[in-house]
Amino acid sequence: MRHPTRLTAPLSLALALVLVAAVALGGRARAAAPEEALGYLPPDHDLLVEQALLARIDYVAAQLGVSGQLKARVQQGGAYTASGSLGWAYAPEQLLSRKQALENAERTVRRSLRRGVFNALAAYAELYKSYAQLQRSQRLRDRARAADPKAEIDHEEALARFELAQREASAYGLQGPPAGRPVLFRLPEVPLEDVPDYRRDFYALQRARFKLRRLWAGFAPDLSVWAGVGNDGGRLQVSASSRGPSTQLVVKTPGSGTGSWEYGFELALTVPLDATAYTAVRRAQLELQQRSERFAQARSRVETKRERYRQSAAFAERRVRLALEELRSVEERLAAVRGGSDEASADELELQLYELQIRLADLWTGYLRKVYNYLDYVDAAWELQGP
Repeated sequence: MRHPTRLTAPLSLALALVLVAAVALGGRARAAAPEEALGYLPPDHDLLVEQALLARIDYVAAQLGVSGQLKARVQQGGAYTASGSLGWAYAPEQLLSRKQALENAERTVRRSLRRGVFNALAAYAELYKSYAQLQRSQRLRDRARAADPKAEIDHEEALARFELAQREASAYGLQGPPAGRPVLFRLPEVPLEDVPDYRRDFYALQRARFKLRRLWAGFAPDLSVWAGVGNDGGRLQVSASSRGPSTQLVVKTPGSGTGSWEYGFELALTVPLDATAYTAVRRAQLELQQRSERFAQARSRVETKRERYRQSAAFAERRVRLALEELRSVEERLAAVRGGSDEASADELELQLYELQIRLADLWTGYLRKVYNYLDYVDAAWELQGP
């Protein structure tokens, strides 16, 4: 015969709020499911998306290479001047920098989402575990044939832990007690060239090349040519330089042109006398050599690290699958004995079920961490496995 439940008034009220809420609203109360965690958006998501959009605008501007300005000036007495300029330049080093900045900004958005979903899933795992602990402590206390202070303390602790787990889960939009088992996720194949670790080495190599070219260009002669025509209404001029093609349109009012074509060129040669100009070139050469050697090993290094993360997550998944099979087996046995005369067997199976759920929650939490490590390394999103 089971001992009557012994509860203080506050504890009775707390139990009523926690355990009866799921059915006290006419069947309309919510229950949390792990799939809901995939829809979580971090509070700064919109800000990160806007930053990525600004980075894309900067990158497109670098691709176009167009720049210019309009300027107007009004002086005392009503005299005024207006001018405008429109230029184009090809700057591969700046283009590379903007492209990497764009990728980093977009990667930050994906990482924030990935981390937020992981935190939501971890909160659900704690909710699942604490709920099983609460049910187990309730069962152990009810089985006691006399007052058992230890069972009371264990139950109150389990209740407090479950309430905290509910509070944490609600911050991620997971309301109510857990209603689903832990779920499994895909480990997508990502091309090596898209793995962030590989791309960082690639960009470092490209920057080293551009840096060396820029330093060598400081020793090369600079040839500039220009041509233009003007009259009293304004002036049009086009110019280009050997250090980068560019065009410029200049219009001034009132004009001071002569009405005829003008053209010319300029050849300049700069010879640095400072020794640091030459040591800078040598340092850039050494840096390029270092980056080249590191990039030559990048493929092997990244593939090894990626496979290590994948294997770690795959073995953790096998352990979770085994625990899920054990859980299903106990649930089937429990369903077979429920309603029968073997109440003792049902009680033991229920306790065994709660113990398996607790162990499953621990295994799943470790599995989630390893899946997250893999997804974060290859910059991929959470995706549920198919049935």
